[in-house]
Amino acid sequence: MDTKDYRSKLQAEMTDNATYMEVNEDRTKTIEKKVKKMADDMCKKGSISKDLKGYLTSSVGTSGKLQGNPKLHKTGVPLRTIVNGRNHPTEKMAEIVEMELRAHVTSLPSYIKDTTDFLRKLENIKQPLPAGTILFCLDVKALYPSVPRAEARDAVARALNQRANPSIPTEDVLNMMDTVLENNTISFDGRKFTQTEGTAIGSRLGMNYASTYLGSWESQQINFRLSISGMLMTFGAFGFTVSSR
Repeated sequence: MDTKDYRSKLQAEMTDNATYMEVNEDRTKTIEKKVKKMADDMCKKGSISKDLKGYLTSSVGTSGKLQGNPKLHKTGVPLRTIVNGRNHPTEKMAEIVEMELRAHVTSLPSYIKDTTDFLRKLENIKQPLPAGTILFCLDVKALYPSVPRAEARDAVARALNQRANPSIPTEDVLNMMDTVLENNTISFDGRKFTQTEGTAIGSRLGMNYASTYLGSWESQQINFRLSISGMLMTFGAFGFTVSSR
């Protein structure tokens, strides 16, 4: 792709999208201080260990770097915005939140680890399928940036409260998640942006965060059953197999 076209398409994605807002200053140092204070407070009250506190505050400190992944299958070859969050002050908090949600996501009825896992599940369904059975897959457009934060926070809170042996209190995990989402700063071509909705494609806070929200949405919107006996199969391929197109 021509460099000029690449930059132009990325700029269009950032300026014509309600998900992002251009800002005038680099907030990296301010975010670093916020993360350090939060980690220090959690450590003092015993929510996290000194080692984890050190890990959370060990980033060098830089804003996310914007990249574009060409969607070759679409007309005009639009770009998928991907944020390289390496060394962002909040990225290690994002990692911890994802870890705390992992067990919940893998326990979702519609969870699929990979293609092999999907084929293995199909083997357990009685064949032939009952007349009228429909196999389908739902795809969410721009999944990560489209996740509504208020609804997702409620879903995450419920999931965290169901943990059998929580290593970090729910409220502290939620505060870390909020810090990640509210301070997702991005730089590109000399301009600076912040993400105002959803989460960034490329951030460590993404896969389990989005899957937790979708699992909650699914339970509310779809009469979902996965029957080993094969009486009924209505399969929504969420979890790790949901693509962000």
